[in-house]
Amino acid sequence: MSSFGVLCSGQGGQAPDLFERFPFAEKGRSVKQQVLDSGCLSPEVTQWLKNPRADPNLIYQDHYAQPLLCLFQAMVWAEVSDRLPTPQFVAGYSLGELSAYGCAGVLAPKDTIDLATVRSHFMDAAAPVGRLIAVSGLAVEKAAEIATRHEGYVAIIIRNDHCLLGCLAEKAEALASAATTSARSVVILNVTIASHTPLLDSAVEPFRKALRGYDCRPFKSPVLAGVNAYQIQSKEDMVQWLPEQIHRTVRWDLISSRLSESNCQVVLELGSGTQLAHMALAGETAREARSISEFRTVDGIVAWVEKALERVG
Repeated sequence: MSSFGVLCSGQGGQAPDLFERFPFAEKGRSVKQQVLDSGCLSPEVTQWLKNPRADPNLIYQDHYAQPLLCLFQAMVWAEVSDRLPTPQFVAGYSLGELSAYGCAGVLAPKDTIDLATVRSHFMDAAAPVGRLIAVSGLAVEKAAEIATRHEGYVAIIIRNDHCLLGCLAEKAEALASAATTSARSVVILNVTIASHTPLLDSAVEPFRKALRGYDCRPFKSPVLAGVNAYQIQSKEDMVQWLPEQIHRTVRWDLISSRLSESNCQVVLELGSGTQLAHMALAGETAREARSISEFRTVDGIVAWVEKALERVG
């Protein structure tokens, strides 16, 4: 295995022009057509994909965002994967963990997107309206104490002084206000589900049951589980751990540590933003990290990976 890792981003960076941001060619368009032909996208999502400008804000709704982001990443991976080294690890942030199994070769693109639709359905059905709050410059233990006082939870740990808290929508302002007294930065995110918290408990087993019914292909690369950074290399382990991140804290700090300790020094982020690449550099997880959104061509991505691996070699 190379010292090359792939990170799949989650929701947050998407925009109505998502599918215009990458220079898709035959391979990516072929994946898109296969997905459309399979019928795994709901009719309303398929209609949006034909004309995003007709109702651009739908991309921010969970029911649209989850399958469309997984489709985008599947299309990007189809364009670049056969020109890159086999990743030492693949990991995904939140929703991106599902895409990671597609990049690892385990799930076919249409199955990944179908599971994203299923996941969004169960999460929407399970959850009351919630919010996620980004808190930085405050110890996670202290942030957790503040969250508990407002019936909230730690949803994602990024590092020991940076996390996301989840709570019911009506508790968000009070929780954010309480955190502001101690934290450097507090931001209520534009989401409507408090993912990765016990508020989503009832979505977990239905998703696990659905996941168990899909065919899995051999792992080309291990996938790092979001809740504990375990190396997943079997369907049994995938079925055990992938559903858990719906209602348990995502430990991105542990994933970062795993990548660093394994000498995975070059990281490519698949997504519409640069958050994971920037976090990898800021936390010194990797020596070289970029997002596909920073490049204009596939050739540029490939050239950077090749040169970065030479520099760290």
